[in-house]
Amino acid sequence: MKQAKDIMTTNPACCTPENSVEEAAQMMVKHDCGEIPVAESKDHPKPVGVITDRDITCRVVAAGKNPSQTRVRDAMSSPPVTARVAA
Repeated sequence: MKQAKDIMTTNPACCTPENSVEEAAQMMVKHDCGEIPVAESKDHPKPVGVITDRDITCRVVAAGKNPSQTRVRDAMSSPPVTARVAA
């Protein structure tokens, strides 16, 4: 049976709640993914949520908000689901 450590990304791209949604979307394009972890801050990488392409579509674009002026904190899903990797 596969474990989290077998399928996880060890050093994922992440953003903070203060990043714009546009920046998060650009990260998704650059890293070819549909979800970016959201860290508390650059100095404190504790996960506080995720922003997904669906979050952006439903909470920003469909709501008529400007992605460059909307902050990740206003569109992200939280709390995050996390797993610990056994040594």
